Amino acid sequence: MIQPIDLQDDRVFAFRVNGKITTDELKPMADKLTARIRQYGKMRVYAEYVGVEGISPRAVWEDLKFDFAHLTDFDKAALVTDKQWMNLSAGLVNLVPGLEVKLFSFDEQEQARQWILH
Repeated sequence: MIQPIDLQDDRVFAFRVNGKITTDELKPMADKLTARIRQYGKMRVYAEYVGVEGISPRAVWEDLKFDFAHLTDFDKAALVTDKQWMNLSAGLVNLVPGLEVKLFSFDEQEQARQWILH
């Protein structure tokens, strides 16, 4: 399940992921994010990954297509998770010029929110 989080900043797209991610949930979120990019320009992403059980193969494909189409549309991303495998993902994403990604634990959730807002 993907749930929006309101951080009171139109340039920050925030959400919480729990359970299995499917295309049915990913597509509407991608559409909303695309609309916000058109409206505000560069965006920031704040994501909390809680109990993620996986992602369907089709959702992986759709996510990759979205990511490559919008590589330069983001300047910061805060990922809140206790999943160690996310360190690799964050490291790879940090290779994108102009994008700063930081990983935070759930104990650092407030620091992650402050970092993404400033």
